Amino acid sequence: MKEPHFLMNIYDPSVWQWREPWYKRLVGDSMTPKWSHPYGYQSKYGYHNNLEEIEEFYTRSPNLQIYIKYYKRHYERVKHKFKYVHDFSNSNANLPRSFIAKIAPVLKKHFDIKVLKIFRDPTRRLYSEISQRYQDSKELQNSYSTSKEYWKSYLKKGEITPNSDYVGSFKSFNEHFSTISIVSEDLWGGKNNCQENLEKFLDFKFEKLWPNAYFPEMGTKAPRHEYTRDQWSSDLEDLTEEDLEFGRKYLAKYYDEWYNYFGTMPWR
Repeated sequence: MKEPHFLMNIYDPSVWQWREPWYKRLVGDSMTPKWSHPYGYQSKYGYHNNLEEIEEFYTRSPNLQIYIKYYKRHYERVKHKFKYVHDFSNSNANLPRSFIAKIAPVLKKHFDIKVLKIFRDPTRRLYSEISQRYQDSKELQNSYSTSKEYWKSYLKKGEITPNSDYVGSFKSFNEHFSTISIVSEDLWGGKNNCQENLEKFLDFKFEKLWPNAYFPEMGTKAPRHEYTRDQWSSDLEDLTEEDLEFGRKYLAKYYDEWYNYFGTMPWR
């Protein structure tokens, strides 16, 4: 499973509200001869033979021992074919530094952990996030005529989502685990030896990269790659150069923090 959001659910029990629909979906799909949703497929590693694990992993009272048990058991199943197991939950990026510091010693007793942090242009990334939020909210649609109007209003208020704090998030993990920063535009653009550095970090050679609907940036005209709907469906409008300058003005501190910490300016 790509994004179980288990760790965030340990930190914040209210996360169960948006984990529960996935639990119900997995139960339903696992009880059918073939998985009904397009992201699923039958395999010997699938949940359909292990319904009891769904009950355990999607508990209302998650704890770190269940998390550890799941990934150790999963690794035993796939180790002859795959080198790693993974947790690519986007919500992990928002785990508080104090919580990461608390769980890190326990996790390191059981796993050799490597953390990948993939970063996209902060202005474009924030618009995609805000645009998706706008799509999902009738209240916002009634309050703002367009997604860009809401995005600009949001920027002016200065209440930027934690997802924009690239350096802070990187530091939170790098203090405890081997961590690498990946610039999305470099990886999919074949620049700055990004793929080679990632392969060295993971000690793994990539045969190909999964399609990225955000590269090259095409906004509403992004290619509709199979299984990347969450990317190409996010942007309701195209950002002009004027829009980009507007966003970068309000997000200047995050660009500056990146330069001061990493010494590069990949988005300027």
